[in-house]
Amino acid sequence: MYKNLMAQFEKIWREAVDATAHSKSKQSHFRYRDSMKNFLWFCAEKFRLQKIANIGEKHLRAYVEYRRQEGISEKTLKNDLAAVRFFHRFTGSRNELPDNRALGLEKTPAGGKDRAWTEEEYRRMLEKAEKLGRADVVMAMKLARHAGLRIHECTRLTVGHVRDALKDGELEVKGKGGRVRRVPLRLELKVELERFLEERGGTRGEKIFVAPGEKTHRVIKSIQKFIERHREEITDRPITFHGLRHAYAREELACRLEHPEKYGFRRVSPERAAKLEVAELLGHGRPEVTSVYTGK
Repeated sequence: MYKNLMAQFEKIWREAVDATAHSKSKQSHFRYRDSMKNFLWFCAEKFRLQKIANIGEKHLRAYVEYRRQEGISEKTLKNDLAAVRFFHRFTGSRNELPDNRALGLEKTPAGGKDRAWTEEEYRRMLEKAEKLGRADVVMAMKLARHAGLRIHECTRLTVGHVRDALKDGELEVKGKGGRVRRVPLRLELKVELERFLEERGGTRGEKIFVAPGEKTHRVIKSIQKFIERHREEITDRPITFHGLRHAYAREELACRLEHPEKYGFRRVSPERAAKLEVAELLGHGRPEVTSVYTGK
């Protein structure tokens, strides 16, 4: 489904770029392209959408809910929807897409929020999950904190993925838009994965978080709800699962900026190279995205 949508999108993309080359920068076009690819991946996965021209209100409403569950900011979400509306103009569709107000999007506040978890918040939430016997929450949190995985990337992992990662030292992750990346396994994560796999068992094709017959979206919801339910006991901030990726990104960037020679960066202006590398670890292709995760 996704490949079919992307074939359609390539034609729309070329037409849109040609028509707006005078009014939009190349950077804006590619930023919109990334957002649209993520949206099309979602529509293919959830709705089995076959034609881009059929995109309508229900797709946007579902996407808004999905992105909010991931902890995405309202500003980022608005940018995503702006990309969808931009390309929608070139589809020839008669469907009218609702505006941000109709979708219940809030006004974007001035200044960004610090979404990264502190080490104290992370430690206390782990202790809570361990105490309540939620090994799935513990393992998912560690994958987000030490490998930068999104919640749906965690639930895609199979026993085979983990075994290969333990052997190779890198975890292969399939993210948004079908983008595949390889994330180096930190020692602490390797030890935890070995223990988790030993206790769980299973064949190569079995998912490590989703049992046979179980619905993936319910597993995701269960992990997210656990954090929502107990966060007031941990902190006075509205932390989300996605904030663990922010903490991971911040730590990875700091390591590269403090020791550029270790990563093969030149000492002169290593920041952009470091941000690009971290963006790739997160499953993005642009260094500017790293700044969204790391903040000031």
